[in-house]
Amino acid sequence: MKLVRFDSGKTGLMVQLAAGPHVIDVIGSLGVLSPDDPISQGILNGILKDKGSWAPLIAHWEQARVGLRRLASLALANPDRPHLVICRADEVSPVLLLRNPGGIVALDIVESSEVAQDPTGREAMERQFGVQSSADTQVTSVIPFPDKIRSVEISLPLQGS
Repeated sequence: MKLVRFDSGKTGLMVQLAAGPHVIDVIGSLGVLSPDDPISQGILNGILKDKGSWAPLIAHWEQARVGLRRLASLALANPDRPHLVICRADEVSPVLLLRNPGGIVALDIVESSEVAQDPTGREAMERQFGVQSSADTQVTSVIPFPDKIRSVEISLPLQGS
């Protein structure tokens, strides 16, 4: 599951539709979870409403992932669904890091159930990260987490870029 910061700090959820990659505005789309899932709606709203830190999202991943998965599956089933705020990935602006040049602009969360049985995790990481060109302007770190969350990809701009 990949989360991104876009358009002045909104939190987006990346989904791959038949028409290409799209970004779901998580807070803007919470209405699609009503009235069937008010718990996920409340949890995501509480964690992400003020364009805040992603630390609470990770800390409360067990609860937050339910709503995020539901948003993704609703978008895959019907991207034109009312209350779903979604646009093509090339139509959004990545968050500018002027105020916080060391800020995180994308998180790629891979749960242990999604990781292959390879004990080194090499195959899963190769699939996740792909081949990067030398022109890439980011540093990627994989931070291991216990229990359910296997890793978080953190993309940071290189100094001087």
